Amino acid sequence: MTTLRRTVKIRGAPMRPLDLQTICDICEKSRGHGNHTKCSKLRQAEAVERRAREKV
Repeated sequence: MTTLRRTVKIRGAPMRPLDLQTICDICEKSRGHGNHTKCSKLRQAEAVERRAREKV
């Protein structure tokens, strides 16, 4: 049996592929496997620190 795939459209135009990293920049493992909660929290803390430095 074949499955019909619908193309996703945003405002009438086909959606472009997402530009996402496949490898985690913190632990260097695939983002599709495993839990990256710790990596996410670390990334958020780095962003807060970077914004604080830019503000001064």
